[in-house]
Amino acid sequence: MLTKRQLMLMTALLVTLWLTWQSSKHEQSIEISQPTRVLNTVQTDDKKLVSNNTKLILKNRDLPDSSENLFSTPIKALHQASNAAFTAPKPVAPPLPFKYLGRMLVGTGSGVMLNVQGEVMPIQQGDVLLGLYKVQAIYENAGSLEIQFLYLPLNQMQTLSAQTGS
Repeated sequence: MLTKRQLMLMTALLVTLWLTWQSSKHEQSIEISQPTRVLNTVQTDDKKLVSNNTKLILKNRDLPDSSENLFSTPIKALHQASNAAFTAPKPVAPPLPFKYLGRMLVGTGSGVMLNVQGEVMPIQQGDVLLGLYKVQAIYENAGSLEIQFLYLPLNQMQTLSAQTGS
């Protein structure tokens, strides 16, 4: 069963094909001619020389004396580039890939549950996560929690803060 849209598209296609066929009947062959340049030939001794009636005159332009080479690197730019010391930006640890989920009691102390790459992971101070982050400290204050991580490759401290709601 054809929908209205399919019917309209088929009709448009048939009309386009019919118009193309009709226009090809009425076309006449068109010759494409290349532009030509008429030159005079002059016979001298056993050679034919081709020449134009117009004379070609070359003129020299007088240029002012210049001690600078316009196509070279400017000297000022070279001195500035050599004087400027290149300092690479200090590497920065990537954002923490953890999300705080909640707290838990572990023996006499308390631990924290984090979402680490889609997995629930209980952590305590001293744990190493993903081989890159060491849990340095866990601070709990009234209603807030801070976990300090040491990013081992760059030896940089990072902090994860969360609201505990208690």
